[in-house]
Amino acid sequence: MAATGKQPKKAGRKRDKILLLGSQVRITNLPVKEVSLLREGSLPAYGYNPGDQVELLAGEVSIEQGRLEQTHTWLATYLGRAGLYPAIATFTYGEQKEIYQIFRNRQTGRDGGPEKGWFMFQQFLPSEGRRVSTRTLEINKQNQAILSQNRAIMVVDDSGRPPTATADFKQLNPEAWVIALGIGVAHWQSWARQFGPKFCLFCRLSDLETTRMEMDSSVIWETIVAMALRALKTSEVGLWQDGKFLCHIVIEMYPHGVMYLGPDGGYFRHRRGCLPEKSSPRHKGSAPCYDTLATTLLASDWLQAGQPFFCRNAFFDYSTRLLNNWQLLNRDGYAFDKILRFPELDFASIYPTGEACSFIENESDPCFIDLPELTPDFERVLDVVSCQQWHEEKKEAIRGFFPWPASAYVRQRLGAMTSDCVGVIAEVLHYLKNEVSWKNGFADLRMFNVGNLRTTDPAEIEPVMTLQNVMDSYVSREQVQRPLCVGVFGPPGSGKSFAVKEVAKVIGRRFDISPFDFFEFNLTQFDGPAEINSAIDAIRASVAKGKVPIVFWDEFDCRYDHHEFGYLRYFLPAMQDGITYVHGVPYNIGRSIFVFAGGVKASYDGMAALLGSADPGTQQLVRTLKIPDFLSRLRVVLDIDDIEISSELLCSKAGSNDLARLRRILIKRAFIIAHQMDTHWKKAARKTSGLLLRLLLAEYKFGARSIEAVIEASGASDRLVYGLPELIAPSAARVHANWRVELERLVDLARKQQGLREIW
Repeated sequence: MAATGKQPKKAGRKRDKILLLGSQVRITNLPVKEVSLLREGSLPAYGYNPGDQVELLAGEVSIEQGRLEQTHTWLATYLGRAGLYPAIATFTYGEQKEIYQIFRNRQTGRDGGPEKGWFMFQQFLPSEGRRVSTRTLEINKQNQAILSQNRAIMVVDDSGRPPTATADFKQLNPEAWVIALGIGVAHWQSWARQFGPKFCLFCRLSDLETTRMEMDSSVIWETIVAMALRALKTSEVGLWQDGKFLCHIVIEMYPHGVMYLGPDGGYFRHRRGCLPEKSSPRHKGSAPCYDTLATTLLASDWLQAGQPFFCRNAFFDYSTRLLNNWQLLNRDGYAFDKILRFPELDFASIYPTGEACSFIENESDPCFIDLPELTPDFERVLDVVSCQQWHEEKKEAIRGFFPWPASAYVRQRLGAMTSDCVGVIAEVLHYLKNEVSWKNGFADLRMFNVGNLRTTDPAEIEPVMTLQNVMDSYVSREQVQRPLCVGVFGPPGSGKSFAVKEVAKVIGRRFDISPFDFFEFNLTQFDGPAEINSAIDAIRASVAKGKVPIVFWDEFDCRYDHHEFGYLRYFLPAMQDGITYVHGVPYNIGRSIFVFAGGVKASYDGMAALLGSADPGTQQLVRTLKIPDFLSRLRVVLDIDDIEISSELLCSKAGSNDLARLRRILIKRAFIIAHQMDTHWKKAARKTSGLLLRLLLAEYKFGARSIEAVIEASGASDRLVYGLPELIAPSAARVHANWRVELERLVDLARKQQGLREIW
């Protein structure tokens, strides 16, 4: 869906006429602070005691005319700085609605100016709510002058229904373009049909989430973009016709993402390393002016250009400045100096050269994505990515939904070489070399991390983030009934326990002292079920100390009583009721997290497949072993892929899907190698490409454990330079790895033929 083109030149207009149009809204902002009567030393009213926490107004109450006034403030401030002085008129209609907003301070201290960190924590809406119909705008002799001959119209619709007199507006303003900011996206068809490419609708993602448009609780950009795209194409919205959108649409994904869709193309941009955030949680507050900031920034660009426009360069530049300003707004919120004030942001000075569209000439960003054309094949992928299920087909569709962000080095130096496995290996070797040498090798990747867990695979980060959200919610609850039960599957050495521990570390940062204790029990070492109760005694002792124990039950699916999964039924009381029995006496376990790490089955699907067996004997055995009861008590399931490179991925006939999988595995290995080198070889100033290539391609017998073992055993000499001679000797390395020497030679030869040897 990519569109091309340059930004139009400035038209030089000095007195354009702009109309701000919207329903009547009166917003009362109350800055509130919490004080201790013990500190204040006074009792203002009967019934309070020293030490009570009471809320007082922190300063003056401010009143504004809704988002119309916000838009006027942004425009007046920043257009003047750009040398533009349009005539801005405001016209409101309908019944006035009263809204109250409570602001609190989320930060402390001053930063060379008015206090920052004020965010809205509570909003009280009118008693009538959002009406289906309200008093509509009527154009008559009294208001015709102000509603006519406008160069630009900003429609701010706070009632849920925009003005319907669009044909009259078009007739009165034949040269005008329109930017609309409304509640809901399903009532703007007449505006889009009348103004077409001169109309832009700013759409809030939350407006889509509150409709019937199959928006789920996704935590990755791919599915959110796919669901938003599919929702905006529905007949309910009515902006999609004859295979294209009727107008421009900007979809906010505040504070980290923004998407554009239009008649000629579509783009998406998100901040590096950031995943989607839900609408601002109450404990964090929100900055309610972020949407008027976005529309005013767009209007400023169009006024400077003299006409509405959208092209790749323009959106790259717009999204860069918008996300930068959103980041400041999300961090600092409102300012406060006796009264709440808009934050000081600068629309123009962020340009590198002072000229619009200059970003794309000076930098690249793997998180700036050209959306594909909406062909029938892409429509099929869109349906799979946005479907409400999780299976292998969806995971593969998610991985290929956004194009792989090839770095400038790959495009310029490797070129067509990346079309086979040798080129993919050389590409990842380049990333790894730069990372271990200068700590910037992964900068060109679209990468996400949870603690030290790093990945470029959206299908891998989704369940990890889901686990983090569920664990965070569980730890924060006032009361719990039972342990939180998590299933983690993957081959030995794939990083099952590492993933859970990194998630716990991230959650623990919210507390002054980490609330977690870690326990690990391997059921293959147990003599019988009685040892489960003995292990739970230590867990209960940790709970009694105020900790939240995270308990790894490794190889929970091992054999006992002549059957795989023989231990499962002995966990059921703890999983369901939160109790354990000792000599028939029940004891409560308390707040804890049980992590069941599989050893027999490499994936959850492999275990769940037992439930659908057609064999009557297997069905009876599954019920006897209580496998359905066990699985029904798991709240989150995490599958960790291995890092084994199969021979099919290394052959000359490997297809595009195989090469994509090879790249994912190699990059995952590169993350592990870089982390282990930083842990064990911190003093080594240089690591040769031959050494890195050998570690990257080796056939490892025990996954990440083998990578760690090889690097740890090779680090005893603590050398300044590491190469193949410093690597652990084959007699010891054979325990963990076999070297693919022939493949190493092929890669080295290809690099030499490409003229790349000198840079290593």
